[in-house]
Parts: sequence; C-alpha cells; structure tokens
Amino acid sequence: MSTPSTTPADLLAPGDVVRDTTPHPVDGVPGRSTTTIPEAWRVLYAFGGTTMATAIRAAIAAVDRPDLSLVSADATFCQAVPCGPVAVQVEVLRQGRSGAQAVARLWALDSADDRPGGPGDPAGPVRSDLVVTCVLGRRDPDSPFRLQGAEPPSVGGPEDYPPRPTVPDNPFADIPYHRQTDWRLADGQMYWGRTDVPPGEPRAASWFRFHTSPMTGEGCWEPGVVAVPGDVLGPAVGAGIGSAQGHFLILSLQIGLRIVDEVRTEWILQHTRAQTATDGYASGTAELWDQDRRLVALAHQIAKIQPFTIPGS
Repeated sequence: MSTPSTTPADLLAPGDVVRDTTPHPVDGVPGRSTTTIPEAWRVLYAFGGTTMATAIRAAIAAVDRPDLSLVSADATFCQAVPCGPVAVQVEVLRQGRSGAQAVARLWALDSADDRPGGPGDPAGPVRSDLVVTCVLGRRDPDSPFRLQGAEPPSVGGPEDYPPRPTVPDNPFADIPYHRQTDWRLADGQMYWGRTDVPPGEPRAASWFRFHTSPMTGEGCWEPGVVAVPGDVLGPAVGAGIGSAQGHFLILSLQIGLRIVDEVRTEWILQHTRAQTATDGYASGTAELWDQDRRLVALAHQIAKIQPFTIPGS
C-alpha cells in the first residue's frame, strides 16, 4: 500500500465532495468505475467517510434506478485507502419491483504502475480494501407505520458556536480533511491539546457542513455523501476518556448507515454517543439532524482505538 502524503494542508487545492466521489465508468468492464480522491480528504489516509461515500455513489450509479432511494449502507473497512486513484466494482445482487441491493468493492490503485492488469489498472483484478453493501428502496409516504423515538439535542444553531480552533502542537489541528469542513462543538468536551481534562459523559453534539456545498439541483445533498458526517465516533470517545491517555486514532472497522430522509440544509447536527470503549475497540451511534431538526440519518460505528504519537516527538 502507498505511503500517505505529508504535503501541508495549506498547499493543497480545496476539495469538492460531490466532484471527488463521482464514479466514472471504466470502458469494457460492466459495473466498474474509477475516481481520484484528492489529498484534500486526507487525515493520515483518505477519510473513511469519504471512501464510503465513493463506494455508495458507485453502487447507486450501477443500480441506475431513479425510482429508488438509498435506504441503508453497511461498510467494512479492510485496508486503509491512501488518497489518490481508486477503482470500484459493483455487483447488483437484486433488482426488484420496489427495491434493489448491491455490493461495492473499492480499492486503491497504484498510479506508478498502470500496466494492463497491474495494480494501477482500473480494469485490473478486483480487490477489497473497502466493501459496502447498499439497500435501495421505493419510499412510501402513505405508509401508516410511523414512529420516531429519537429527539434532537437541546443546543443552539451553528451560528452560536465557534469553529474548530487551531491548536499548536496538536497533530490533528490542521489536517487537510479539516480544511474541507466547518465543525463546531455544541455540547460535550474536547480537550484541544489540554492534558488536564478528566473523563466525562461519552457524548457530543456538533454542527457540520462542507465548505463546498453537496447540494444537487433538486435542493438536497447528493445521495451517499451523508456517510462523511456519519463517520463521527471520535469526539464522543474523546469526551468519555478525557485527556490523560494522550492523543489517539479512531480507525473505522465498520460503519452502518440508515438513511431516514433527504438532507435539505447545508448544516447537519451530529448527536453522537459512545456506548463502549474496551480492549482496544470502541463502538457508538450517531443521530444526524438537519438545521430544521429533522432526523435525516442514523449511524453505528465500530472502530479500533490506537494511541497516536506526534511524529518526531
């Protein structure tokens, strides 16, 4: 696997999540597409929610059913994906009258070796750095079966909270991914480089938006892109653990996403709770609300927790 880039964030071109996750068909290979995830979406490797969004969009394109909407997506992260060219192979498992299922396998391409059939050839052998299973279905607004057990957190709007601060000597203070989003903590605790924050309630409420809008001409987010704000377990785990253990990475192993409704506002409110962190693994849930406090998605995430030392320290 390629070594991740270390280009400073301020030297990289801005990202556009719709452009950067759009699948481009590979000639002669049914169900195959390719795209390039630019360095703008790098944490250490490509942000997991961005690679998941790329695979979901490829699956939606392969199913090719405008009458169906994304209902759910379940991702298994098998291998870290560096920023750069990727390929996706989609197998449509079922095409029914009111629903369809598909599985998308995404893998990194080696841009230095693009020989036919080689590791950089988008038409080459399928690999499984990321596997995403998608369910699409026809929405029934007349269904009598309705309930909503979730309630939005009692917080203000995004304008009521300051943006993420830049903290010296924090390894996560200025990574490229953070340059593409506006993230504002509305409830919970983040230690922002402090070492004296005790363990607290393992939850967080935060406002999120992309600097480059993901809106389509229909006035809603591009389907699948909600996977990016759905990848949000870290703040709740950090709030629960406190600062005594130092910096850590949340390495996604699985993310399950349930799409409840279209996103029609630029901001999303992430209400996250970590249910457990033990034996090196963490799991938690997130409710995603729009600015009108409409529930738009639910996420469940399982991740490996790994201590992180600042390079050179």
